[in-house]
Amino acid sequence: MKRLHMHVVVESLPEAIRFYSGLFAQSPCCGGASYANWRMDEPPLNLAASLANRPTGLAHFGLEVEAPAELPTIDRVLQDPAYPSGSVPWEVSVRKRRISKEFES
Repeated sequence: MKRLHMHVVVESLPEAIRFYSGLFAQSPCCGGASYANWRMDEPPLNLAASLANRPTGLAHFGLEVEAPAELPTIDRVLQDPAYPSGSVPWEVSVRKRRISKEFES
């Protein structure tokens, strides 16, 4: 597992950006008119805050993995009745690592 993902629905995006940027001591890595996203390595977290036409609070949890090969193991746990995920929806995503290459002139 690479990161835990948490998505929260907020009433005010500017207030959420101010709060979470202060909490994590970093600005969002990306965003738009209705969302902001923070990705950090310590703690390993991908936090999304968005405006949505639904109640504020936790929208869902998720897990980011490094490679598709990790998905079957996680899926077995999430689908196992012995580990009910409750009423909070889960999602699992594979994040592609960007590789930059430096070329000699």
